[in-house]
Amino acid sequence: GFPLLCMVLAPVFVLGAFLSSRPAYAGYGIGLLVFFAIGSVPNNLTVYDPYTFINDYIGMVIGMFVCAAAGAIILPPNSRWLWSRLEQELREQVLFAISGRLRGLGSAFESRTRDLLHQAYGLAAGKPQVQSQLMGWMFTVLEIGHAIIELRKEQARAPVHPAYAESQPWRQAIRVMGRALARLFLQPSASNHERALVAVDHAIARVQATDEPFARHFDTSVLRRAQSYLHFIRSSLLDPQSPLAPAKGLQDAP
Repeated sequence: GFPLLCMVLAPVFVLGAFLSSRPAYAGYGIGLLVFFAIGSVPNNLTVYDPYTFINDYIGMVIGMFVCAAAGAIILPPNSRWLWSRLEQELREQVLFAISGRLRGLGSAFESRTRDLLHQAYGLAAGKPQVQSQLMGWMFTVLEIGHAIIELRKEQARAPVHPAYAESQPWRQAIRVMGRALARLFLQPSASNHERALVAVDHAIARVQATDEPFARHFDTSVLRRAQSYLHFIRSSLLDPQSPLAPAKGLQDAP
């Protein structure tokens, strides 16, 4: 009995899994899997009641049509505000990298950013321009966010020494840079982009001007590693392919 049940149910589940793996049809696949499992009720002991079965399925189908119509009218997936909201949430992941709890932050940041991209990419199926813009934001957010997280880790792991104290100018400059980056990703504009670049350059200069008790080798020097992450952030801000690049036409905030 059980092998026969599996043989009958398998085609539907295979079709649902196949549709779910395609971004353009993921919603159909998930809906098929969920509602078929609810409607078919492969229980043990199986109850043969065609009237209840047909009644339940008619109700589910009508409910799905109502939900689909409501979603298409009230929350259309191709509306401009939805793309703007997803883009904003992607940018806000940089703030999460700046202010989130450091333990497990790298994996959480990566997971949240890629999850947002997965949602956006599925909703933007058939809109390559929107997908390209969202991909650009994701790469920029990942690059700068991971560099910020590594900077925070370096400061947290720094030895107890006056050169690494919280009051040091280089650490204050990094905090100022963090606020400038937060402002930039919350409200991208040419002026905020320029302020962020100035803050990064100032932080690099402060790090270079600070003496430390170890040789300036990458493996032994906290400041050398911090400087490399700062240069990485600067390169990301100046990347001509980045959505933050001045060539992309960022306008000054009103």
